[in-house]
Amino acid sequence: MPEHPVSDLAHAFGLVDIAEKSLSPWSPVYRARVIPRGHTEARDVVVKKTAEARERAEGMAAWTRMLMANGFPVVAPIGLDAPNPQAIGEDWYVVYPFIEGRPYAAGDDVAALGDLLGRLHATQVRTGIVGGLRTYSWPEATRDDVDADLAAFREQLPRVLGAEDAAKSLAALHSLADRWWDHSLPALRAADDEHALPYASVTSDYKAANVIFSASGPTVVDPDNGGWEPRLFDLAMAVVLLHNESPSAPARMMTAQEWNDFYSSYARHISLTSTERKLWPAALDHMAWEEGTWALEDNEDAAYADARQGGYLRDLATMPMERFQLPAA
Repeated sequence: MPEHPVSDLAHAFGLVDIAEKSLSPWSPVYRARVIPRGHTEARDVVVKKTAEARERAEGMAAWTRMLMANGFPVVAPIGLDAPNPQAIGEDWYVVYPFIEGRPYAAGDDVAALGDLLGRLHATQVRTGIVGGLRTYSWPEATRDDVDADLAAFREQLPRVLGAEDAAKSLAALHSLADRWWDHSLPALRAADDEHALPYASVTSDYKAANVIFSASGPTVVDPDNGGWEPRLFDLAMAVVLLHNESPSAPARMMTAQEWNDFYSSYARHISLTSTERKLWPAALDHMAWEEGTWALEDNEDAAYADARQGGYLRDLATMPMERFQLPAA
């Protein structure tokens, strides 16, 4: 995979050792060892691509360091004699500490993931830090784009799901597309125009695969898509993507009970406003269309044939958003 030879990464960051093979099939993420600034012994680290430009890479570093200083468990760039993060060619890379731990187990850990997300959304972020984060961008899609996506699904889903399951999923997707375009998206945009959607710092990729569970609890290990966005959207995105690309997760989305456990823990830190509660179904539609359909389209046929990832995709394809109701206030 490497977009840059690992020898370039070793030289740039002063690494004493680096693995040749990426830890991730989707992006360059390498185990390595380095001597931190002010230390004499090497420690285990991870080298990975981060944000795409200097402003965002440095903003991400400032944000994760602030989170860590405030007691939120997240990886942050370690101090090196070399710049960290830094550009290597046209790409920006960062060195994080390697977190030893175990992967997610739904029955034991789903409440802890809800608690962690609530803590993140509740963390106060200084204005100077917010300015370095990516801001939310509303989709620029037209109705023709929506219809083109539906046409692509009519070709894809019978092949990967079979005719009977595909028919059910296509009906759900057509219904979702109409709701999202006609009602949910306009309602959310109107609320944002009225400054009625509270914003928070988010990873914008909150899923089980991006959290490691150690003896001290869960730690976010992939914060590099972080931004400043409506917290309601990040909560809804977690519903849609929590079990995506997560080898240790069940072969499905969350159950209603798991969602209840997740949200109950989240709500210890965040009380949604009355407007947010009213717009929750719209937020679910928004993330189901924006992120859920992306996951369905992005996965190749082999992923649908995989017992774990394929089970998740088959559940997602039915768009079971009614499963994820908010408990009574």
